[in-house]
Amino acid sequence: MNRLRRNFGGFTLTEMLTTVAVLIILLGLMVSLARHVRLSASDQLTRDILHRLDEAMAVYIHLNDEAVPDIPPFIDDSHGLPGEAALQRSALVNNESFVRILNSQGLLSDRVSDLSIEYYDDVHVFDAWGSPIVFMAKMHPAVGMNAKGWFFFSAGPDGRYLTRDDNLYSYDQRATTP
Repeated sequence: MNRLRRNFGGFTLTEMLTTVAVLIILLGLMVSLARHVRLSASDQLTRDILHRLDEAMAVYIHLNDEAVPDIPPFIDDSHGLPGEAALQRSALVNNESFVRILNSQGLLSDRVSDLSIEYYDDVHVFDAWGSPIVFMAKMHPAVGMNAKGWFFFSAGPDGRYLTRDDNLYSYDQRATTP
């Protein structure tokens, strides 16, 4: 036994395995915490972007006699709900349109100029997960319902627009919290 203690610096095999197990558990907890912090930060960043867009659109609508801009609709469900690939293409067109309209009146760049090019590149505004943020000119039950009618929303962490459990909305009260 003395030779075994000498080889492990005075620790038994059981003590070494226990120490390694505790370190693995701590590492697992730290990785889990890091994921949670990253998701929370991404949520908060996206909510902040949605809030900024909401403010810019409210000013636009006020300046234009309460007229909602003519932006290509995100969902054309005249033939049923489109698939996710069609929604992704539609989201990009919708996003480019509202960015162009808001920029034409100088309402967007001052509100999002502090964002990284990863989120705003003068042509698009993306959420923290890289999906285009979408403008809805009116309510749609597959996406979300808002009393005022128009709103912005993000596809959320999964990047899919019709999975409402992780979508983020500009009309969500949490979007206005600092």
